[in-house]
Amino acid sequence: MTKAIEILRDRLSEDSVEFSYDNIDGIPTLRLVLDSMGEDESGIVILELSGIPLEEEDRYGYFHFLSVVANKLEAGQIQGTLKNLNRINTEVLLGSFQIVEEAGTVVHKYVFKTVNEKPEETAEDLYNCLVDIVAVINNDYDNVLAAIE
Repeated sequence: MTKAIEILRDRLSEDSVEFSYDNIDGIPTLRLVLDSMGEDESGIVILELSGIPLEEEDRYGYFHFLSVVANKLEAGQIQGTLKNLNRINTEVLLGSFQIVEEAGTVVHKYVFKTVNEKPEETAEDLYNCLVDIVAVINNDYDNVLAAIE
């Protein structure tokens, strides 16, 4: 898992993509600031990609993509926004939009499963998945913001 994220980190660096890399408690995490989101290209999204540690080693690995799409939701906005996000989620290609109430944020979440034995292939799959997720969020960005009541 760590090796695949390190390979992806190196590729993003070669592609001149701005990101930060942390390894907190043995969990490698990439953070990207996605700007120019939405139709008017003024939106900003923070995306984190990290491995999901498992209690027992398995043939498979899991990676977590979590993107903060909007923040500063008020308590009174939660129910209406959640109802609207559920409607949007029926058409989302990858992952789903959710609310993290404690943080007052709308996030996009996706979990990716891969085979652990081939870190180079996993890194390539993660890169392609990252590109797809950015496209999904960009496509739905304006609708998600409009869903906030």
